[in-house]
Amino acid sequence: MELTRKAVLFFEPDNALTDSPGPLALESVQGQPVLYWMARALTKNGVTHLFVSAPPRYEAEIRACLPPGLSALVSERHDALMEFLDTPDPVAVLPRAALPFARAGAGFAYAAAGSTLREAWAVRLTNAVQDASLLSGWVPLYGRDTLRELQPVFQPEAPS
Repeated sequence: MELTRKAVLFFEPDNALTDSPGPLALESVQGQPVLYWMARALTKNGVTHLFVSAPPRYEAEIRACLPPGLSALVSERHDALMEFLDTPDPVAVLPRAALPFARAGAGFAYAAAGSTLREAWAVRLTNAVQDASLLSGWVPLYGRDTLRELQPVFQPEAPS
């Protein structure tokens, strides 16, 4: 991953999933929520500040997944996201729940300057961001079927 100190993670809307009412990032894999593994991979790669776009009712569960020392803002407010992105530095973006896989090539995760993301997202959220670079090492989870398929092959590194 390109060295970033900030990352944005978007939880999928509850109504996007038909087989469970909760966010996929809070589903368990290898005995821990997906978000647990995401947060540890991000911090291992230098992320110190995280913006989680999720309903406030999940804040306690989200915070329970995060390692100590990782500053996190849980909010669905657009103005809070815009303030978080007030930086010329690169910001990693994970548009949905994902599992870290060292062998995964570049895919859906990307990084761009915070100011570039602010400009692109000023009116509406989009993945069409100019000057974004794709990040490798992430496998997106599109549903619980994907999670069930990946569970047997997911081999997490021991967190430091």
